Amino acid sequence: MFEKKKAKKLQEGEQGERSTSNVIYAGIIGLALACINFAHNILNALPFGYFELFAISFSVINSDTFASELGVIDRNVFMITTFKKVTPGINGGISITGEMAALCGALIIGVSYSILALGTIRPFPVLFVTGMGFLGCQVDSILGALFENRGKMSKGEVNFFASFISVLISAILLL
Repeated sequence: MFEKKKAKKLQEGEQGERSTSNVIYAGIIGLALACINFAHNILNALPFGYFELFAISFSVINSDTFASELGVIDRNVFMITTFKKVTPGINGGISITGEMAALCGALIIGVSYSILALGTIRPFPVLFVTGMGFLGCQVDSILGALFENRGKMSKGEVNFFASFISVLISAILLL
C-alpha cells in the first residue's frame, strides 16, 4: 500500500512519517478535554461527560486518517465541494472507499468508547461517537478543499478545526 502511495507522491513526509505539528494539531482537542475532565473531577462543577467528547475528538482524527490512507486506492475520487472528478489524494477528495474507511475508523473509536466508558456496547453512544467522528471527517474534507488546497490552512490546522467543530457540535447536542 505504501509503495503505491509513494509512487504517486501521496505519502506523508519521505517515508510516511507525519510532522510533529500535524500530530500536535491532531491531539490537542483531546488533550484539552482530558485536562478539563481532570478539572471537573477536582471541582465537580462542569456539566459534561468529557470522556465522550474526548472520544469524539479522536473519532474525527481516526476517521480522517482511515479515509486518507485507504481512500487513495480508489480511482473514482470527487471533490467534496463540487463533486467534480479529481486526482486521488487531493485535499477534499472523497470516494466510496474513503468514505467506508472513514466510517470504519470512526466506528472503532465509537465501540472502544462504549466498552471503556460503559463496560458494554450500547448502540446510542456507539452511533453518536461514530456519527460525530464521521461528520468531523467531512468537515476536514471541506476545510481541505476550501482552505488547505489554497495554502490558507495547514494540514494540522484543518485537523484541529475539524475536530474542534465536531466536538463543539457534540457538546451542544449533549446539553
